[in-house]
Amino acid sequence: MTEVEVPLLEIAGEYLDAAIEFFIKRTKFFCAIHLAGAAGELFDGHFQESEQFFTAAWKAEKALMSETGTVPSDAEARQSVNKWKNEVKHMNDGARRRTINPEFAAECLIEKALVSFYKLKLQKSPAIWKFEDHQNRKSQGDKDERRPRAQGRDL
Repeated sequence: MTEVEVPLLEIAGEYLDAAIEFFIKRTKFFCAIHLAGAAGELFDGHFQESEQFFTAAWKAEKALMSETGTVPSDAEARQSVNKWKNEVKHMNDGARRRTINPEFAAECLIEKALVSFYKLKLQKSPAIWKFEDHQNRKSQGDKDERRPRAQGRDL
């Protein structure tokens, strides 16, 4: 195979699409976590640090952590924001098991990547349209569950 030059945005898009497909099919959530995290980093890399989603997220995390105890270092806040992504790809602490909700983590990391994707004003792929439709249906289902139901009488 011949080497080709590939834009990082194209690679990020492929990662995000694969993460979404795994998430929607409800399979390989750990792959979805890793791919969505990588996509988010690549999308974020197209912004100045002050405009990156990750920068806003770790600063917010630091502020939240400060409310409940000692003020964490910047590194601790960054580590907290990247916790799920890093826990499924590193074994730095020597642990051989992880406690994680993989579906929830995958969904969160996909949504984080989409923040930067939308900010870049890129063209949506079919996978992104599917994810948006999935989230909208899920949201609508939540609203339907809160709607009061008739108690056996005609209205």
